[in-house]
Amino acid sequence: MYQNEENRLKEYKRSLEQQSVPDELLDDAILSGMKNAKQKKQPALKKWLIPIAAAAVLVFAFVMTVKVSPVMAGHISSIPGMDRIVELIRHDRGLQTALENEYFEQLDVSRSRDGVIITIDSVIQDEQGLVIFYTVEIPEPVRDPFFAVSELLDENGDRVDASSTSGTDLNADHESTVLTGSANFFFEDDYSPGRELTVVFGDRQNQHVFDGEIEIPITLSSEKAETETYELNKTVSIEGQELMIKEVNISPIRASVELVPDPDNEKKILAYEAMKMTDENGEEWKQSTDGLTSTGDAEARTVYFESSYFDMPEELSLIIGKVQAVDREHEAVIVDTDTGEVISAPDDSGITFTSIDRLGIELEINRAEFGYSLFSEATDADGETVNIPSAGYRSYDGKSMMDFRFENSSYQNPLTIDFAFYPGWIESDEVISIYK
Repeated sequence: MYQNEENRLKEYKRSLEQQSVPDELLDDAILSGMKNAKQKKQPALKKWLIPIAAAAVLVFAFVMTVKVSPVMAGHISSIPGMDRIVELIRHDRGLQTALENEYFEQLDVSRSRDGVIITIDSVIQDEQGLVIFYTVEIPEPVRDPFFAVSELLDENGDRVDASSTSGTDLNADHESTVLTGSANFFFEDDYSPGRELTVVFGDRQNQHVFDGEIEIPITLSSEKAETETYELNKTVSIEGQELMIKEVNISPIRASVELVPDPDNEKKILAYEAMKMTDENGEEWKQSTDGLTSTGDAEARTVYFESSYFDMPEELSLIIGKVQAVDREHEAVIVDTDTGEVISAPDDSGITFTSIDRLGIELEINRAEFGYSLFSEATDADGETVNIPSAGYRSYDGKSMMDFRFENSSYQNPLTIDFAFYPGWIESDEVISIYK
């Protein structure tokens, strides 16, 4: 990836990761974001169109800078095909320790079509999710190859109810005919598929390397490590706003924290920017970077972390850190796109609207490099949803400039546009004990 593009993408990295994304948008969003990342060097003030739903595009773009455990590199890499998997998970300490403890299933199941061979090398499964590692062999190199899992089907042929991210390694050699990828599935609460699954692959880059889809049936072990659950039900006050930490779940693939803000809070909590888990020595477990770092909404949110399942410390604590929040009376902007009028907006946001019409809005924020996309959808006067599928962003002279394009112009004014992120913060450094 070109360094200039990587720097620009980092400005949006955190916001893209934290958004809750409809499953049907993820695959195409990954593809669109990847194409942007491959563009040639642009002038400094060139607008960058980045799909709001592209929560997974950065999964592999930023994973190749973290050191791999020598134990894992030495032992696991000796297993045929596992060296490629080691490369994919260098960003995730939890998955590293899972492999170090040989908590994975080697499958080596292949199917082919039109000269393309896809092999599911291995999987890691637990009660919360499933990670699939696969290899794609193509007859000859193609530009920006991108093959992804499009669906996971259960034993009855029904789609597995899960959020997911999937894609091949963006850092792979473009002249290579062997590509490595992974798919990460987040199961819904109290859901776990059976042993017999079908993994469906598609050519998401539309390179027409193969037509249709490739389906690969797999059989998994019925054995799954049990999730360690710590019920806390502790309330922490963040500058006067109450937040309940309901429970913490730790499984081999990931750890998760369930958070419920008090509905009577004066502020609406939008994003948890700097939450961290620490042990008795101050060592940290990072928030997840596998493309979907949280699920839920402002009323209840689950935030994901690297797992400490195979490396449990004597003590484990949680620090909420910096949180984005907006006053509830101004949790949305109301505009009339026919007249260009701002009917309602926060007074202290530092946001200035520079253009409003039926196709979209443009604004500037009096903050440099605010790397979050403010809006994801709007509601018109009839209560109909108006999607905002893309946003433009640039930053200069201490300001952030954004523009948002509406999916269509056939709506009734005024529009109510809810904040997905907001340039206002509250903070707590209180240390909450998970266990001792």
